[in-house]
Amino acid sequence: MRLKKIPDALEQLRKSNFLIENFPLKIDNNWIVEIGMGKGDMLVELAHQNPNKKFLGIEKFDSAAVKAIKKAQHYELKNFFIICSDVKDILEKIEGKTNLIWLTFSDPWPKKRHLKRRLTYKDFLVIYKKLLSDKGILKLKTDNDGFFEFSTLSLEEFGATILYSTTDLHNDIKNEGNIYTDYEEKWSKKNKNINYLEVKF
Repeated sequence: MRLKKIPDALEQLRKSNFLIENFPLKIDNNWIVEIGMGKGDMLVELAHQNPNKKFLGIEKFDSAAVKAIKKAQHYELKNFFIICSDVKDILEKIEGKTNLIWLTFSDPWPKKRHLKRRLTYKDFLVIYKKLLSDKGILKLKTDNDGFFEFSTLSLEEFGATILYSTTDLHNDIKNEGNIYTDYEEKWSKKNKNINYLEVKF
């Protein structure tokens, strides 16, 4: 579904105080990062449940990122932040390393000619590896089986270690404590399986 452009999205983000524009942003192992945050359903809820940690959403499109504001304001969050940027440029904007990166329902870019746009393509994996600490883990959730298969193969070819993998998260022990996004809830009601994996570089 095409993202509807919100003309004043960037202005709304700036007024919200969640947007980071002064770089480099210094992070450490107390930060959790989501690449391709979208509307921020999961990350905002995680921030609410874990006030002692800091949460950073990376989202290329301000019209998507702005949708996280309302819920974050409702919770009066002080530990949730947004950077509007292409992930390719993120290493110029972040200093330090994190223990956890999330990829949540990333655009699968199903056409072969768009393969290099997939967020688990090898060029992106280089970035995640640099952002993660030695003990750091990448977690991925997706409803798209093809994207999951591609991601698994791409990670293995890159030399990452698959720590955990399931093609049916909602009937798996790892679903305990899982925060459903609106998108995930929709597919769950249609009995669509959700794929999940954890990897270490």
